[in-house]
Amino acid sequence: MESSNKNKIFIDKEAYITLAMVQAGLLSPIDKLMNKEEAEIANKKQKYKNHSVPFSFILAPAGKKNQEILKTNPKKIELFCENKKVGEVNVEEIYEIDPLKRVETIYGTKDEKNYPQVAKTLKRLGKYAIAGKFWVEDTGIKKQIDFVKEKIKNLDSVVGMTMHAKPIHRVHEKIMRMAIEKNDLLIVFLIKNMYGDEIPYELRYESISYIVNNYFPKEKVIIVPLLNTYIFSGVNEAILDAMIAKNFGCNKFIMGQTHKGLGIHYEANHLKSIFDSMDLNIEIETINEYVYCDQCRTIVSVNSCPHGSHHHISYHSDSIFELLKTGLMPPTILMRKEISAKFLSEMFKNRFANLQKLYYDISPNKGLIEKNKEEDFYISLMKLYQTSSLT
Repeated sequence: MESSNKNKIFIDKEAYITLAMVQAGLLSPIDKLMNKEEAEIANKKQKYKNHSVPFSFILAPAGKKNQEILKTNPKKIELFCENKKVGEVNVEEIYEIDPLKRVETIYGTKDEKNYPQVAKTLKRLGKYAIAGKFWVEDTGIKKQIDFVKEKIKNLDSVVGMTMHAKPIHRVHEKIMRMAIEKNDLLIVFLIKNMYGDEIPYELRYESISYIVNNYFPKEKVIIVPLLNTYIFSGVNEAILDAMIAKNFGCNKFIMGQTHKGLGIHYEANHLKSIFDSMDLNIEIETINEYVYCDQCRTIVSVNSCPHGSHHHISYHSDSIFELLKTGLMPPTILMRKEISAKFLSEMFKNRFANLQKLYYDISPNKGLIEKNKEEDFYISLMKLYQTSSLT
């Protein structure tokens, strides 16, 4: 049925999902669209209702029709996404904003030439912000939170970490293992991009699930999708990740010292980060950088290994993925062969003209005719690489 309300504001999916996150309590203490005074305090003092927040939470949609409606100062607004009503706002205030200052608050820069995300956000920002309480149709986030909180209600120590897993490698595994050794449960927030991804979310989820199910006590790990909206693209990504972990029920959040949003620096001979200026009521643990040392012949912390960096092999997901993109299987010191096989069989489908013959030629068999997948072939191939008697 067509709505009779003429005050329709059209928002994109990123804004809708972000509003749903707030409604579900994932960005608590934020619970509404901030008015002008609240937004100014949040931006200058990083406070809202006497709690720490990284920046103001506003809705300022672009679009000629949206701007015309907001100029009339309506008391109630209907929110539409992809031509479907998804929510309403009881308008407290409508006020002008400076879009350039807004993107600078989120990204730490307003340079749209060198930062594509800044340019993209500017296109979706209008001149007027809407303040007030709102509701939106649930996107399934509330169900996720309820499921996790039911799992952790009797646990004392729950730790969270965010991960892209592009791809998941040995150091990821090491950090996960350290986390479950010290805590009752680990929640892995697996980043899920809103619009496309070079590595599909389903493949990354399947890879982590395989490792958890085969090499971890699986009752101690939960994997939760975390939709990556525009607010997570800026300098406050680490803060927002920690807020979400806390609101899911974690009392500890871990992240690597090399995380771009951590802002690690020395001050008065003490290691400081962005978290030192904010009280999020969650323990933050920063993890040292880990490498493979060819002298120690194992994965070590750069802070504990006595050998120089010329003996170290770094674990950079983008470099490992570059190997996969060429069709090469990364060495097993970097990532498990089963994960390499999953990636390559997905990235290079139907690569071999006669897979079954090739598989039987290079693999021991039981004398039975079996239908094998490309994934099986890659695993068998890696086993040959690891054969040492003829080296």
